[in-house]
Amino acid sequence: MPLMELIGLGKDWGKEALFSALDMKIEEGEKIGLVGSNGSGKTSLLRILAGRDQDFRGRVIGRPGLRIGLLPQNYRPPEDKTCVEVLLGPALSAKARMEALAESFTEGAGVSEKAGLAEYGELEASYEALGGEAAEELARRLLSRAGLGSLADVRAGSLSGGEKSVLALAAALAEAPELLLLDEPGNHLDFAGLSWLGDFIKAERRAVLMVSHDRALLDACVDRIVELEAGKASFYAGGYSAYRIEKLSRAAGQGERWQAERKKLERLEALVRRLADISASHPDPAWGKRLRARRSQLERERAGAVGRPTPEAKRMRIAFEAPAAKSDFALVVRGYSKAYGERRLFEDAGFDLMAGERAALVGPNGSGKTSFFRDLAARCQVGPEERWSLGETIRVSPGLRLGYCSQEMELFRADRTVGEVFEALGAKRDEAYRLLRLYLFDRSILDAELDALSGGEKSRLQIARAVFLGADFLVLDEPTNHLDIESREALEEGLEDFAGTLLVASHDRWFLERAVDRIIAVEGQRFVAYEGSFAEYWRDRAPPRAGAGGGLGGRKASLSQAEGRRARGDEAAAAIEALERRIGSLELEKERLERDSARFCSSRDFEAAGKAAAKARSVAATLERLYDSWSSLG
Repeated sequence: MPLMELIGLGKDWGKEALFSALDMKIEEGEKIGLVGSNGSGKTSLLRILAGRDQDFRGRVIGRPGLRIGLLPQNYRPPEDKTCVEVLLGPALSAKARMEALAESFTEGAGVSEKAGLAEYGELEASYEALGGEAAEELARRLLSRAGLGSLADVRAGSLSGGEKSVLALAAALAEAPELLLLDEPGNHLDFAGLSWLGDFIKAERRAVLMVSHDRALLDACVDRIVELEAGKASFYAGGYSAYRIEKLSRAAGQGERWQAERKKLERLEALVRRLADISASHPDPAWGKRLRARRSQLERERAGAVGRPTPEAKRMRIAFEAPAAKSDFALVVRGYSKAYGERRLFEDAGFDLMAGERAALVGPNGSGKTSFFRDLAARCQVGPEERWSLGETIRVSPGLRLGYCSQEMELFRADRTVGEVFEALGAKRDEAYRLLRLYLFDRSILDAELDALSGGEKSRLQIARAVFLGADFLVLDEPTNHLDIESREALEEGLEDFAGTLLVASHDRWFLERAVDRIIAVEGQRFVAYEGSFAEYWRDRAPPRAGAGGGLGGRKASLSQAEGRRARGDEAAAAIEALERRIGSLELEKERLERDSARFCSSRDFEAAGKAAAKARSVAATLERLYDSWSSLG
């Protein structure tokens, strides 16, 4: 018997169906990634499975006594409790209720003895599952496993955003669930935290159903993907990379079938019209019988025909237009220092960014990336010539136009409407709408107040603003926050054709690998430059990991193990480096083939789309063999 089975599950939002007729099984110990565009119903599905939402159609059948843990997307721990007290909450609540019941039995407080004993038995079983008298010891052990052992007696309210995310996971695990439901568990985690999370989930013995837009994390730890799209669920074996190729392959196959069936339907429609003309002019009933038979056949064929695939129908269309650079340098930073009270972020730090370069600013949470970006944006508020003034710690080329996307969205005044924002930039109402509809907005967005927008809508709006400004120097602080996978891919494709200068901070490893070719790391209050891709930087600088996942997020990151062999002068170093170069080349080839397949599908060249998807699958298989060969050299 599976842990849980969904039969004909449906959920409405207002008058629209989020999803319907969803059938699915969750088996013991499996790891499932749940993906889909924003608003497709992923969070609603998790809430239904966790028993938090009873307003649905269909059936949810759980194994008797199944314990379910839910990590919500926006977790807020009780700030006045310590970390260990947060984890002990369920056990202490069960114990307190058991003691109250026992006291009611003694005092005859009106509690039905039969009902009371049944509840007491359930509470006792739950209390023992939560650790019983050893609950505190188990809680401290779990905090240590999660990397929060030293913070066990610290109040949860004083934790950083990333630490609160890890505490949320530990709190869900403290309830001893057999099925763990995770809604964007990677929120607020830095690179090291995301790598740890992937290994943690992969090593878990319990079943995990995880909503995530982090493609590297999905590749690292899930066994299969469930996609919610247009109210239906589709199922794919493997992580995100395998899902992406299989989805393209299915779309191409569906497109070929659609084209063949469309031709057949056109022939049948022509035959029915011809038989109708003949039947109308000939009294012989045989012609009428043939007409009715062909009409019935036409209806059957129409009912069974596949629909036209539209895999990219909901994608943003981003086109950054940057003129040729008029200077050699875009940015020069010298002697930059930053502190908040006694906490010093930077001391005499500096780096250069050439015009046309594409660099990422990386570092752990709290290292000062956002503070630097804000100072950079403020520096660009002065006149063009003043930006380049000698003696300033941040100097920006006067010929560049900055396009800044802020992590905190502080560019927008909350009391303005979207239309007023673009009017202040010099855009007419119709001009603003023509731009915004490319970012999945309808006309009503122009009258929407900014503080009423979701995080994803604000992220898309910031990108649209940068495009409208004609920015040739993009400074993007966590631009993929709140964006679904389709929108992240659209941003990556838009940046591929961007000829200007790019400086970006992001914890999305997949995004960085495609968007930048240089790394500026924050290390010890300084900026340290690394020439090369993010995968190369992470290979050399990533902390040791207990295990490796698959694809870009896991296996590429695990290449950091090779650095120790190089340092010892291992004779396999040359072979390792050759394999890594080959792996990097094939990763790029696979990405190109995936984009080609999607493009061919959009232009209805389904035969070419299928060939590109098949080549991508072949390249992916070769990559798997190369990763295995690389591992054997360890």
